[in-house]
Amino acid sequence: MRDATTEAGLPLDCRPHGLRKSFGRLLADAGASAHDIMAALDHLTLMEAERYTREADRRRGGRRAIVKLEDHKANRIAQTSSSSLGKSPKTERKSKVRSKRLALPRGIEPLFQP
Repeated sequence: MRDATTEAGLPLDCRPHGLRKSFGRLLADAGASAHDIMAALDHLTLMEAERYTREADRRRGGRRAIVKLEDHKANRIAQTSSSSLGKSPKTERKSKVRSKRLALPRGIEPLFQP
């Protein structure tokens, strides 16, 4: 193992377990499934391989969240102006007027008088 570590140009304090874990993380970051990692690293249980995919999913999720926040900030458009706050739009007023003019079925009394 020492010869392979030296040949690869890695520091001599690299351990096989650390190299195996790095390989698992690289696979997960590349989008490999837990089953793929399980096969590549010869894990016996899926839970061992899922450790790598959970870490990678969390990192990807964090990056996606930041991108969404930045996109949201960049595309922020005011939905209302301060001058129109508290006022209903003209189209809304017209629809209310129309609804008052509708005839009610016989026997039903209106709740308000126009």
